[in-house]
Amino acid sequence: MRYKTTFAALLLLLLKFASATAQTGPGDLRVFGYFQAALGHQQDATIDRKLKSFTLQQLNLFLQKDVGQNWSAFINFEVANSYSSQRNWGAFSLEEAWVNYNRSKQFKLKLGLLTPAFNHLNEIKNRTPLLPYIIRPVVYESSFSEVVDTDEFAPQRAFVQAYGFIPMRATKWDYAIYVGNSPSINTDPRRGVTGIDTTRTFLFGGRLGVRHGFFKAGFSATHDKFDARVLRDSLQMRFPQFSFPVDQFQNVAQKRIGADLSYMAEKWFFEAEYIHVAYDFGAAQADFDKRFFYATLGYHLSERVLAYVSYWDAHENLLPVREQGFQVPTLGFTYEASEMVVFKVQSANAHFDGVNPEIDKTYNYTYCAVSVRF
Repeated sequence: MRYKTTFAALLLLLLKFASATAQTGPGDLRVFGYFQAALGHQQDATIDRKLKSFTLQQLNLFLQKDVGQNWSAFINFEVANSYSSQRNWGAFSLEEAWVNYNRSKQFKLKLGLLTPAFNHLNEIKNRTPLLPYIIRPVVYESSFSEVVDTDEFAPQRAFVQAYGFIPMRATKWDYAIYVGNSPSINTDPRRGVTGIDTTRTFLFGGRLGVRHGFFKAGFSATHDKFDARVLRDSLQMRFPQFSFPVDQFQNVAQKRIGADLSYMAEKWFFEAEYIHVAYDFGAAQADFDKRFFYATLGYHLSERVLAYVSYWDAHENLLPVREQGFQVPTLGFTYEASEMVVFKVQSANAHFDGVNPEIDKTYNYTYCAVSVRF
């Protein structure tokens, strides 16, 4: 608690300094951000159980400053689920802190903590006023990170990224390559400094894409290794009839493959993504591969009103048990009250298939939200 309070105090001092300097000139510190507040209603379709609650779903505070010719710095603080350290609510995190070198449109370089390029949504998932969703396609929904392994589907952090685009007439070829830590991050102070990768491996990844007018498509991939011995111990206790050698769970290769497609035509827009996460445990009886797909079709009813339908599907192999996952059809509307304020409504019907039969349930969700830029 002491560390959280100290960090909050430092943040307040930083914001006080920023407010005093942000308006002194075009090259000085800029402070801006987004937040989204929502009212949600959840109903279990199998029993008479209803839940409803207000929440500050997410707030992102950005600091940006030019720090030299062709150089700029950027910081992103994120707050989720009505964060309160005193009440143990939600989460508060430093999502990004990087410096960017802009050599040309063909070559740019980011150094520091950053969100890497992967598919369409990963880099823009926190721009809540610019997205139609209240609940985003679930592997990108940071407010669900306590119950969904969002960091396993898409890479959350890297530390070096080279990127840019190469124009060829009316077509632009995008590229990004990056390096970061593996998922084996120390969270136990007794094992040394927390936040440090505990292996000698790195995350390597990249995206190759193409843009032509309002058409955009891309292919993404990452590779890293992590220590899964905790998972191995759990499997061995649950399934003593199987043999899970320790060495097969020490440096498990994790590979992500992603594909994205989006298109806008007059009043219509379409976007879709596919993600496959593969693990090489070296044990035939252990299979934990994951797959996720979403597609959204939207139509602008007017200059300010947008309607959309979307479908999400996620599955995870849990051999030697069985597959589990969920399917979510959803629809929603947005109303742009001004350039800075957007009202949203979204309804979803989520069906869960779980390893535990008690989790095999269908839930109805209805949300109203206001999303604000400042």
